[in-house]
Amino acid sequence: MSIPKKAKKFSCVKCGSPFEIYPPDDLHKTASRDEKACEIRGVIKMDYVCTNCGATNTLYWCRPQNHADFYHA
Repeated sequence: MSIPKKAKKFSCVKCGSPFEIYPPDDLHKTASRDEKACEIRGVIKMDYVCTNCGATNTLYWCRPQNHADFYHA
């Protein structure tokens, strides 16, 4: 039995309409509009299209930092 992924809430950069997004996998749990926030932690870039206005919203998924990251940065 898998644990359900928790939705993150964001709003469209163009119209402000709210939308929910889900992590792409079990490792990448934090979402950000700023790619640099994920720089050392392996980023997954995903584009979400607003159902209200059709604008593309780019979000970056990061994995949590762990002890091994300090030796590979």
